[in-house]
Amino acid sequence: MAIAQRYVNKELFGLFLLIMGFLLLVVVGGRFLGYLEEASLGSLSGMLAVMFIVYRLPEFLQVVAPIAMFFAVLLTFGRLYAESEMVIFHASGVGIRQVGSWLCWPVLGVSLFVASLSLYLTPKCSHLLDVLLTEQRKISTFDLINPGNFLTLKQGSYTIYSEGVSADDGVLTNIFIFEKTRIKDEIAFWAERGEIVVNEEAKTRLLRLQKGVRYQGNPGQADYQVIEFESYDQEITFGETESRRFDVAGKDFLKLGDSPEEAGEFHWRVGLPIFSVLSGFLALGLSRTKSRQGRYGKVVQGALSVFSYYLLLLFNHNAIVEDSIPAYLGLWCVHMPFAFFAFYLCRQIDIPRKV
Repeated sequence: MAIAQRYVNKELFGLFLLIMGFLLLVVVGGRFLGYLEEASLGSLSGMLAVMFIVYRLPEFLQVVAPIAMFFAVLLTFGRLYAESEMVIFHASGVGIRQVGSWLCWPVLGVSLFVASLSLYLTPKCSHLLDVLLTEQRKISTFDLINPGNFLTLKQGSYTIYSEGVSADDGVLTNIFIFEKTRIKDEIAFWAERGEIVVNEEAKTRLLRLQKGVRYQGNPGQADYQVIEFESYDQEITFGETESRRFDVAGKDFLKLGDSPEEAGEFHWRVGLPIFSVLSGFLALGLSRTKSRQGRYGKVVQGALSVFSYYLLLLFNHNAIVEDSIPAYLGLWCVHMPFAFFAFYLCRQIDIPRKV
């Protein structure tokens, strides 16, 4: 039976690599296009967009790998059933326990790989990304300003112009800023000079304008507010939302606290390797097909099952983060039903079909 095991695992491993590469390409490509769009709007620099993908690669892999293993198992054993090879194995005395032992090593190997990502490598990369974002705040989006040219940000709702930029300390001179607000007012600033100030405690950036005028109102109406100021601080908010998420995701596994956000992060990291194991055996149970169905006969049913499993895990994780359910329940209320479902399907493999 060692030859049969190598035969099955060889096909399984090849399909796993092929599917994981395809899914990773789709996920990374989609996120990269999103980051490039943010870079074109000035929210991110081009280099930061690339570094986002590099540092988030373990995060993508820890989700893609279990799903790739699920479809690899489903397609491998689906072909064996479709071509009646599993009938030969069963006639030779190979039952679900023997098949499960064949599948045990590949599934556990992928699960250990996912565990190493979720428990160590992904938090480490998230921490490095958080550090990179902190450094980016010091550099500021306003380094993109070229003297004498308008720079448009926030999808066209924020425009800034400066006659000059100091090469030494980045101080802007003769600044004009135009901003559209959510209440349909338009705000314009003119100031003699401005500079970026970083608040390390609040992890925010401020544009400090000096000796200027602030105009606010609606075009065509004579109700403009005009305020002269010696110093005016304006918070720079674009590009900050990702950082707050990576602050929790970058914490060491053993240092996660009891807050809802950190409890949700704890259960998510532990839950991914469990998801990897259970989804592999769930695919084995779902792979049993009739000869006329072909190897792809259970792909739709399998996709609905594994993506439902993943989305329920994600929903439960978000409920813990929002403190909607007790943290001690973890993700077990999702894992347990799917574990019983996988066990039930695998037990059916040894039961002859009724004709």
